[in-house]
Amino acid sequence: MATLSRITMNIIRFDQFRVPRPRRWIRLPAAMLLPILVAAAVFFFRSPVLFVSDAGFDYMYGFRRTLGARVSLSLRLFRRVKQVLIAENADPEAMVFAIEEEERRPWAVLGHSRYSRGLNRYALQRADVRVIIIGEDPGPSDPGPGPSPGEGEAERVFPDAALNSWRLGRCAALLAGETGGVVLVFQDQRDFPVRREAFLAGLREESETLVPQYLDPSAAYSSWEQVRCVVLAGPAEAYLGREREIPCLLYSWMDSALTPSSVKVVGDDSPWALAFEALRAPPDGSPYRTVPAAFGIPWGRAGNFERWNRLKKALASRIPQQFP
Repeated sequence: MATLSRITMNIIRFDQFRVPRPRRWIRLPAAMLLPILVAAAVFFFRSPVLFVSDAGFDYMYGFRRTLGARVSLSLRLFRRVKQVLIAENADPEAMVFAIEEEERRPWAVLGHSRYSRGLNRYALQRADVRVIIIGEDPGPSDPGPGPSPGEGEAERVFPDAALNSWRLGRCAALLAGETGGVVLVFQDQRDFPVRREAFLAGLREESETLVPQYLDPSAAYSSWEQVRCVVLAGPAEAYLGREREIPCLLYSWMDSALTPSSVKVVGDDSPWALAFEALRAPPDGSPYRTVPAAFGIPWGRAGNFERWNRLKKALASRIPQQFP
């Protein structure tokens, strides 16, 4: 009996030192934290995307804006996006070396067409990595120079000139209103007929009375009485400070935060703006692909919710199949 009593007392003493069960209010946050930790681990262990750039481009685009574009692209792709900074006059071998030093096994590498020789050279050496060259808008009839001898052939992506012009035309009509008048369009000499046809088709989708008038950015214009909207699709930023009461559409790499209140819609076809669409679409084997530009409506400039909603729908619209 004495032995049994001692054993019972030892069990009682042991129970006094048992770790208590966690309460429910402790288990619930732990259960919520686990998926977050797993997602973070997957995010950081996935192969990153490398974006080739230089300090001059970052300075022009804006360092804070570049950082925001990197974070946004990283979250949308759910993988890290690293920036490979090279010298503006770097040769192809130096570009390849810089890319290899940054990451041995990237998921994809992309950059502007000014780095096409280095990116094509990297594509030749690393056929297992997706390499994308984002070019400016040369149009379907002039896709730009191909790779040089001894270089691979990277994917080539350009802005969709017809789709972007269609959306600009629809937005211009919505901003101009239903009173009729002139839509002034400033475009540079690189304009192609398909772009004007698409713009006119988009304009006619919303209005039958507005008349587009095309001008070279260097041309002077003084008859503002009938102008209902201005479209700046070329280097005509000098007009941003004039005629503030006329709504403007800006198709430029310019930061929308630096534009006056007259700018209601901004279209951006910079490499950062096209990167997500370029990476999202799988390669289809064609020599080049087109992707839409990134359009946005600066905060508070649409005027009212109804106009904002109509503009958002126009910016998300597609060209009808019957369009040539």
